[in-house]
Amino acid sequence: MVATQQGDILAFRKGGAGKWEGPVRVNDRDTVAKEGFLALDGDGKKGLFAAWLDLRQGQNNIYGAQSMDGGKTWSKNKMIYTSPDGHVCECCKPSVAVQGKQVAIMFRNWLAGNRNLYLIRSFDGGQTFQGAEKLGLGNWKLDSCPMDGGGLVIGPGGRVQTVWRRQDKIFVAQPGAEEQEVGWGRSCTIETVNGKTAYTWMEGGEIVVKKPDGSKLNLGKGQLPVLQATGEKQAVCVWEKEGQIMKAVVAI
Repeated sequence: MVATQQGDILAFRKGGAGKWEGPVRVNDRDTVAKEGFLALDGDGKKGLFAAWLDLRQGQNNIYGAQSMDGGKTWSKNKMIYTSPDGHVCECCKPSVAVQGKQVAIMFRNWLAGNRNLYLIRSFDGGQTFQGAEKLGLGNWKLDSCPMDGGGLVIGPGGRVQTVWRRQDKIFVAQPGAEEQEVGWGRSCTIETVNGKTAYTWMEGGEIVVKKPDGSKLNLGKGQLPVLQATGEKQAVCVWEKEGQIMKAVVAI
């Protein structure tokens, strides 16, 4: 899934013959995703849910769409959240996680000048969503966008876990619980490996991974890390360094 410079979201899928098919436009209103910040996750079968920053109300708010056939077709777009202050944070990427019928979306809000992370969930496969809930107890009052959306997973038992940045600190939080500081830096993300949780972020220009046992691994210089489980005991970390894509296999 990609966003074009014109502000459309396009989905591609690999068919049974191994060839890429598409594109299919996901947004049902022209050029509403001009920021290009979107997220996608699936249920491991054919169910997919996408969320993005959408301008059809005049300012950026959270919209989404569902596919039940592996991305071949997409539902009518759904308004997921509209900020009572007019818009959510303008340049922070949302996160989406899907497990069974639960769809969780995390986004950075903009309320009374605070740029805090909020979670909104569906328990019927994305048909209806509950009210948005603030993550953590603290606030970050900021006059500009931090351009840092954090990461989200649904762990064992449907438990939502999040990681995000406030000022120069990295926090983890579960819905309704106090946030816990785990480090400092930016561009953080999260992954579960066989029920264990690991985090990665950029710290002083270096890519670090915090393992479930609390130890920290330095992978070298770079930015924008992504962590993806590739088995029951390992994950692959991918990041950008001076125009090149780097990777490292990390034992979890």
